[in-house]
Amino acid sequence: MKIRDVLFFVWGVIAILGIIMLLFPKDGIKITDNFILYFPTFEEMFYTSKNDNDIPKIEKQQNIDELIDENKEFDKEEIKSKITPLEFPENNPHALDRFFAKLENETQTGKVRIMHYGDSQIEGDRITAYLRNRLQSKFGGFGCGMLSPITIYAQFSIKQIASENWMRFSGFGYSNYTASHNSYGPMISFCRYSYPVDTPFLTPSQPYKAWVEFFESELAYSNTKKFREIQIIYGNANTKTQLIIKSNNEIIKTDSLNSGAGPYLYNYVHSDYLNRIRFEFESYDSPDIYGISLEDQTGVVVDNIALRGSSGTVFTTTNTELLANSFNLLGVDLFILQFGGNSVPGLPDKKSAENFANYFYYQIAFLKNIMPDACFIVIGPSDMAYKEKDAYISYPNLENIINELKKATHRAGGIYWDLYKAMGGKNSMIAWVNANPPLAAPDFIHFTPQGAQIAANMLYSAIFLEYINYKNQQNKSAQK
Repeated sequence: MKIRDVLFFVWGVIAILGIIMLLFPKDGIKITDNFILYFPTFEEMFYTSKNDNDIPKIEKQQNIDELIDENKEFDKEEIKSKITPLEFPENNPHALDRFFAKLENETQTGKVRIMHYGDSQIEGDRITAYLRNRLQSKFGGFGCGMLSPITIYAQFSIKQIASENWMRFSGFGYSNYTASHNSYGPMISFCRYSYPVDTPFLTPSQPYKAWVEFFESELAYSNTKKFREIQIIYGNANTKTQLIIKSNNEIIKTDSLNSGAGPYLYNYVHSDYLNRIRFEFESYDSPDIYGISLEDQTGVVVDNIALRGSSGTVFTTTNTELLANSFNLLGVDLFILQFGGNSVPGLPDKKSAENFANYFYYQIAFLKNIMPDACFIVIGPSDMAYKEKDAYISYPNLENIINELKKATHRAGGIYWDLYKAMGGKNSMIAWVNANPPLAAPDFIHFTPQGAQIAANMLYSAIFLEYINYKNQQNKSAQK
């Protein structure tokens, strides 16, 4: 074949491809529900759709302790420009004062409890662990807070093993076991070692036995590795339960748990700090174990309650009386609600974002109704990216969802913290994934442990700035 014929052929192919590029729909041709056929446009063929200048950079994270001297005056607005601050409702700039007052005045003689609820972004104690460590280092406290006899994911702050006869009943997502009621308790799940009795109770011939053991994780922060006070919240048992508590194979307490509807809070305080604990249960009917908390008698307790796959709209679907009584028994002072990420892919437009935010508003309003003295911080979704053709981009409706969540939070009287903004905004997830070391996973949704620590540091900085500002205002009022 002559060179001229080859050139004509090549130019002919290029011309045909050019015509296809010109005529082919930019959004592709939908072949099936899950398959869309794309063809590159001229712009995609000859220009880089994303370059380093298009993607927000991850700036060096500021340590709030380096920015603020607690004993000196500071310019709050200047500090706010260096961090991502909390956003308060316009009609209530003092929405955290009750919580801050307890931090300031009660952590030396009592406890301040924070419940951090969230989706899979916080599971395994990610984000919560760092926040807990900073708060306990500042205000006192030990232990990792509320735990379940069965864990469905690895924990950062503690290790655990348990007998094989435990069953977990969940009020969200998929569960191997289904309850005939909605009385799930504060972790929106409970565990049992015998099947629930739906008919009049008949005493079995032999009692049921089960055990669970918690022990130190080498990854945990030092404050988390030890504890002195143990709390078990439980209920719905037809018989009393014998309880043996051991540490390092030695019995340190023999006791019993009540029968009845509950909820009940069992409390035991050891004479010294422990780093390993084993609970042995024996009864003719298992109680519903809503949670086991390892903590101290004073300081800050921070519970990590991860609801994998949840949109955060589960609170109104669980038993109100049980939830209210459980929160009051535990003494919850601050709720941190970190949700929205699981809903992002299924909310395509502004109207759907508004509907979701309205539903979330009722969750906050519900919790405020049963815990009127508690404070609320809502953390919306992080940046999240999906693959479009050969590039990752932020979900197009993400900013609408965040804006609507923020409005709903303020309408309910809560405080909003914008994790999306803290990360860098649109397409920032790409930079977090490509960082060295990576700060987010290849799914372009979840943080790595390093990324979770950075996010937690930014959250702590936002909270601590407002706490110091609260202290300064209180001092000024006292001097008048």
